[in-house]
Amino acid sequence: MKEKASLVKSVELSLLLVGISALFAHAQQETARRYGEQVVPYRFEQSVNMVSVAVAVIDDEGEFVKALTANDFEILEDGKPQEIRLFTAGLKESWVGLPPDVKEELSGRQIIGLLLDSSGSMENEMRLVREAAIKFLTNIPKTEQLFIMNFDENIRLSQYSSDDQRRISDRIYDIEAGGWTALYDAVATFLERLYIYKGRKTLVVFSDGVDSRSSLSSFEVLDLVKASDVTIHTIYFGVQNRSSQFRQTRFLRDLAKLTGGSFELGWSLEKLDELYDRIIEELFSQYTLGYVSTNQEQDGKYRKIKIEVSVQNTKVRAREGYYGPLPPADVTGQQH
Repeated sequence: MKEKASLVKSVELSLLLVGISALFAHAQQETARRYGEQVVPYRFEQSVNMVSVAVAVIDDEGEFVKALTANDFEILEDGKPQEIRLFTAGLKESWVGLPPDVKEELSGRQIIGLLLDSSGSMENEMRLVREAAIKFLTNIPKTEQLFIMNFDENIRLSQYSSDDQRRISDRIYDIEAGGWTALYDAVATFLERLYIYKGRKTLVVFSDGVDSRSSLSSFEVLDLVKASDVTIHTIYFGVQNRSSQFRQTRFLRDLAKLTGGSFELGWSLEKLDELYDRIIEELFSQYTLGYVSTNQEQDGKYRKIKIEVSVQNTKVRAREGYYGPLPPADVTGQQH
């Protein structure tokens, strides 16, 4: 498969990437909402007014709860019950033990991204990150939409088929640590690139959570994350000092929480093996719930989603909300 690679200076992101400009406009709109300014906002489209949410249900022992039905779930949007119009359940057995041919058949339209921090602050962790990324890629579902990005103050993005294992390994082993860190810009670039694809989107971020050179702020990028449909799992590689760790991991933890993903500490390959199995298991254990919102306002406001299950001693992991539709714009771009 033809490799699509790009190298983009992070300080030029909002000018060079049309999609990022649109996303940035959305972030500006959220800032303006808070400070009373007037700007034209941007929104990801909701097809046919159906809101779709991927949901993982986990029991007290950390195992995914399977074989639930639509009657076991309740959806609340801004506290108001919603009627479930779409329901699909994941696998009833473990993905890990399935035969290869069954895995290939089930993989479907998975879009998977790896975001690797290769800035100077990761120099001591780079060997572990490379090995960890390659081990993860050997176990992922078959997909023609596999994205690998590494970044310092520059961003390098490549697209592969998961069958291109040798080229992927060479790509990752060639990564060297150095330079400043544009973590926020890198996440925004990934959101822009994955936006056009249809299917279940998963991004795994390998980073120490430090940013020193982005043109976007963490505040702006988290607003973009709220408007996306990507589940983000984050893995922290960095100092083990508790106070420094809490400060550096805040952005990584927020990414995971907002999108229904997971946050983990990546301090050994053994621990990462278990984590990878769980991420992939979750891909095929998730339920998909869809509903048409009872809120028909076209105000573009953020709407909070809460998923409840009738099974006791469980917790739910799902996206926390989405932005509602805006009124239609005329040819001049004015909202009505």
